Amino acid sequence: EWVINSPTLTSAKFWPGTLGKTANHAMVIAQLIDGEGKARGIHNFLVPLRSMEDHTLLPGVETGDIGPKIGYNNMDNGFASFKNVRIPRRNMAMRFATVDEMGKYGKVDGGSSSDAASKVA
Repeated sequence: EWVINSPTLTSAKFWPGTLGKTANHAMVIAQLIDGEGKARGIHNFLVPLRSMEDHTLLPGVETGDIGPKIGYNNMDNGFASFKNVRIPRRNMAMRFATVDEMGKYGKVDGGSSSDAASKVA
């Protein structure tokens, strides 16, 4: 299980299209802290935002529209912040690195430490 937190304004996620009002899930790029408490760099996590039954925000998720923009104001560009949002271990994208059920971090064969980070831009 992972716990997703964005404790500061600068750790909130800004600008993704449809995030403010309509998206049900987000691919969140976040610092990974493994089972040993060691920071392993940024990794991708699929985080559910809203209930699939009634579209209400899930516990610990806050979203909103970022407001007026220069052009394209009909796009729902938003922000999201997270407070102790729990997601299953399988919601980590594990193409370049894995974390097993015991919290042990490992690289996928052929992957380097910068592979996951290089795919973010």
